[in-house]
Amino acid sequence: MRLLVGLFVLYFGLLAWSMFYRQQTVRGPWFFLLRAFFPNWQFYHLVGPVPHLYVRFAPAGEEFGEWRWIYPRQPRNFWRLFHNPWGNRDLALQNLVDHLSSDIKELGEGADASHLVSYQLVCRHAQQAVKAHTGSIATTGLFQLEIRLERPSPQGLISSDTVLRSPAMPC
Repeated sequence: MRLLVGLFVLYFGLLAWSMFYRQQTVRGPWFFLLRAFFPNWQFYHLVGPVPHLYVRFAPAGEEFGEWRWIYPRQPRNFWRLFHNPWGNRDLALQNLVDHLSSDIKELGEGADASHLVSYQLVCRHAQQAVKAHTGSIATTGLFQLEIRLERPSPQGLISSDTVLRSPAMPC
C-alpha cells in the first residue's frame, strides 16, 4: 500500500514539476514510435486552420476527377458510447493528417516531405480511401492527395490554403 501511495506521489510530483520547468519539445526518430499514443495537442494553443485531406482519382488513361474530402465519420448510436473501435481508428487517421501537417510546417517551405513516415502513412490512407470509394475500378489508375489548411465557418470556408499536393501515384 505504501509503495502505491509513493508511486502516486512521485507521479503527481513529476507532473507538477513538468508544468513549471519548460524545455524544448522532445524530438527524434525513436520518439516517433511513441507518437501514436499521444494526440496532437496543438489545437489548445490557438484557434486556426484545420488540416484536411483531399484525394482524387484518375482511371487508367483518363483525366483526374474532382477532389474529395476524406474526413472519416461514424454514425452515432448508443452502443458506440461504450465500444467504438472504428471511431477510434478514424480519429487516429485524422490525427495522422494533423501530424503530417505539423511535420510539413517543421520542414519549411519547399522541402520534400516524401521521406516522412507520416507522409507515407497518409498516402496509404488516401489509397485505401480511393479504393473504398471507387470500388473495383481503382485497381488500375492514379491518385493524388492534397493537404489543405482550411478555416471553416457556418457560412462556408473562410480560407483554404494548399500545404501539400502529391505527385500522381499508382493505386
